[in-house]
Amino acid sequence: MAPPLVHLKASFGAFVVACCFLYSAQVDRLPLSPAAHVNFAVTAAGPRDVVADLLVNLTTAQKVGQLLQVDIRKLFDGGDDWNNGGSPKLNKARVAEYAKLGIGSFFNTPFDGRTQVQAPTAANWRAILHDIHTIYAEHHAVPFVYGIDTIHGANYIQDATLFPQPLAAASSFNVDLVYRMGQVAAKDTLAAGIPWVFSPVLGIAAQPKWSRNYETFGEDPHTVSAFGVALIQGLQANNRTAACMKHFIGYSNPTSGNDRADSVISDFELVNYYAPSFLAAVHQGRVKSAMETYSSVNGEPVIASHKLLVELLRNDMGFHGLLVSDDDEVYRLVSEHHAADSDVDAIFTVYNHTSVDMNMLPGLSDVHNMTLSLIQQGQISEKRLDDSNQSRFVPVTAVGSAADQRDAKAAADESIILLENAPKLPVDAVSPKFTLPIEDPQARVFVTGPLADSKAFLCGGWSVFWQGTDNSTLIPHGVSVRDALNHTFANVRYAEGVDTTGHVIGNRTADLALAASSTYTIVVVGEASYTEKNGDIPDLHLPLGQRKYIKQLTAIPSTNVIVVVVAGRPRLLGGAHKKAAAVLVSFLPCEQGGQAIADVISGRVNPSAKLPLTYPQASGNIHLPYFHRVNSECREGFQDCAMEWTFGAGLSYTSFEYSNVTLSDTKVRSNGTLTLDVTVTNTGLRAGKEVVFVFISQKVRHGAVPEVKLLKHFTKVSLQPQEATTVRFTLSAADWSYYRPQIGRGFHSVSEPGLFHAIVKHDTDCGRHPALCKAFHVDA
Repeated sequence: MAPPLVHLKASFGAFVVACCFLYSAQVDRLPLSPAAHVNFAVTAAGPRDVVADLLVNLTTAQKVGQLLQVDIRKLFDGGDDWNNGGSPKLNKARVAEYAKLGIGSFFNTPFDGRTQVQAPTAANWRAILHDIHTIYAEHHAVPFVYGIDTIHGANYIQDATLFPQPLAAASSFNVDLVYRMGQVAAKDTLAAGIPWVFSPVLGIAAQPKWSRNYETFGEDPHTVSAFGVALIQGLQANNRTAACMKHFIGYSNPTSGNDRADSVISDFELVNYYAPSFLAAVHQGRVKSAMETYSSVNGEPVIASHKLLVELLRNDMGFHGLLVSDDDEVYRLVSEHHAADSDVDAIFTVYNHTSVDMNMLPGLSDVHNMTLSLIQQGQISEKRLDDSNQSRFVPVTAVGSAADQRDAKAAADESIILLENAPKLPVDAVSPKFTLPIEDPQARVFVTGPLADSKAFLCGGWSVFWQGTDNSTLIPHGVSVRDALNHTFANVRYAEGVDTTGHVIGNRTADLALAASSTYTIVVVGEASYTEKNGDIPDLHLPLGQRKYIKQLTAIPSTNVIVVVVAGRPRLLGGAHKKAAAVLVSFLPCEQGGQAIADVISGRVNPSAKLPLTYPQASGNIHLPYFHRVNSECREGFQDCAMEWTFGAGLSYTSFEYSNVTLSDTKVRSNGTLTLDVTVTNTGLRAGKEVVFVFISQKVRHGAVPEVKLLKHFTKVSLQPQEATTVRFTLSAADWSYYRPQIGRGFHSVSEPGLFHAIVKHDTDCGRHPALCKAFHVDA
């Protein structure tokens, strides 16, 4: 038997129950859950004393129960009905049974969208959690902690503000907006009496086909790290909410592109590309909990991996918070991974080989008895339970304020990416005018496409329901693209034209005639809502019927076609957009997205978003992020592989000029610093925002083939017409170093001497733009 783990002493850190309930004012005339009134000890010494007192008074069976997290739907009879008198039908006898067993946590939502007309309100949530906690108190049970997925706002609570999905939020390259997104999400979730949120997703979007790309902050390790820290700090700013970084680790790069499939990732890539966002979450974000992943890495299920969950997460990263399994993942060792003979074998493996604290379960079944039996047989140490057992909890009140929705609108405004904008014909060589913005309020506009009249599909999965919804009335705020355009232009006509699967809707001949008689045709294409396995696709191309419709529209010479792509991943367009006058992309801007898209089209908002990932052009090159190795190029001569749009691409209605790029020195010691200055000038006629990127490239690297370049710094500046500003970046050893691939022996960086380049702007070629590419040497 493996020795008991000793590094889990501080699990769930500051979230320790202070043993007494402090009741405060009622909200909406409903009492808050007792869990919403538990004080949290936040001192270094206090929590351990409280936990020690709790553990002394728990039986071994109750200690086992404390480490089980059960789907709350198991507490209800008669289905998932929140509409029965305003409350679900709680099985109080079953709650009492769970209380006696000491079940320590519940998760999920007790409704699945089959019978509901709306998500439960915060008052609904508090009422039911109050009832459960009351039964727990009657049996003198330790209060349970409740956890829930809060991906882009409190997505399971009626009237809560829903922000753009993380991938769309990352397109803003505005960390302040994401910090505020975290604050609002925490406030709205606490209003329901829920203190623990399963967010953020910190995987890098390395596999474009993957169905959960939109839950990430993009493909770049630095970008994901920066936004992950911002979201965690926003979520935890109230000192009453615990964020949960997930999914540790490698989940975001399934080799087949299918959700939960095996990922093949070298140790070098794991520690240099996939680990930094988690490392930043631990040390900069001070995240309080973590969730492991569904998948396997290099054939080893993460749920059973000592290397990843002990050596990398606990030892190398120094993470001491609570680690929960993903849903039913312990038992997937038997059913899916085929890496355990039985559920008992799976439980034994996880407790003795990993550092998982809490086992997330769809139902209790015999898990409690099996775990208790292993302890009684001496196959699991009781000290292992004590090391993992800690307690938690929290409160607050109202959701969905106008201020919150303004924050969501600001995030949506900065998430809409303008990627193509053709000059109007005839082209004025001196002062060309472009298709967008459409500044004539009397313009004849035809709006069409499967997402033109759907708020629901602008939000995607994790919106009201797990898989999202197709019912836009369930999305509490905002308007569709169609409605927003109707309020913006006087002459708007609409036809759906095609559905998300590509099937023709209505009369195609009539639709094309509407386009021909309109000055502008705005076609909004993309995906229906999905997440996880339900979003698996065999091909990254946008459905053929949607692409055909775009081609038919762009073949009409009398209309200017504006293609708007709204999807959770970069769906290939197959050249259908090549004759379009303009192209906009947004990765699920959600409830404020319809208005944001209309405001960008009309010019009320000057677009400032940039692609947070590479947008592929061909299916053969979809698995090639911008930071690929220098020997992973295409064609003879190792030229760049053709992409539709590169990482960092994004246009504005004004123009920016970069000049005076200077380094403080051309040589630096391996542990030294340099400053890089760049002047950015708004040379256009509109106020605008520009994202300033700094990449580093390495000419020769002995430890591993170097990347083409890696983003190390970014900032966003706002400039009035003709205004200039000088931006300064400090470059340090972290910018020209890499981690040795030696999991289990700590993160040790290597700084090889040699030639490096600091590259300003996403599309700079050092050969063609030497003024934006500054060389420096790192000395030993």
